[in-house]
Amino acid sequence: MQATSTNTETEPSAGGLGRERLAGIVLVGLGGLGLWAGSDLPFMTSEGVGSGLMPRLLSIVILGLGLLQLVLSRKDPGPSTGRWAIRETIPVILGVVLFAVTVRGYHLGPVTIPGLGLSIACPLAVVASGLAARDARLGELLVFAAVLTAFCIGLFRYALGLSVPVAPWLLGY
Repeated sequence: MQATSTNTETEPSAGGLGRERLAGIVLVGLGGLGLWAGSDLPFMTSEGVGSGLMPRLLSIVILGLGLLQLVLSRKDPGPSTGRWAIRETIPVILGVVLFAVTVRGYHLGPVTIPGLGLSIACPLAVVASGLAARDARLGELLVFAAVLTAFCIGLFRYALGLSVPVAPWLLGY
């Protein structure tokens, strides 16, 4: 009997963007984004610790770990990241963006998207994200979107009591 070994490791990165280096870049980006997004929160108040202390500290830790990861990846960037699945990634990002701008509305200069609530935002996000699958069927996506929308409305609005708009254009809330 012969023992065979299978090597599932990908080839080392040849000076390109290895997984270790990519992880460091992502961490630095997330840390920087956290520092920027929380820059208007008060760090300290006259009463003591402000609401911006914890986000700022976590962002600094994430940024520092990302920089450390980048320094350590100079010697060994890790295996190659391989082929990026852009065709599968764009619909998912589009679904997230559609949900974000339609659930409560969005204003950017002259562009105004009205708040459509969970009843429209959830199905839009599910159908847009579902297009990432090569074998997606519109009928199945619509059924899944309806079931998931009903579940989200039941969970977030009624079970948890959150003030998430359901259908402000129809119900007023």
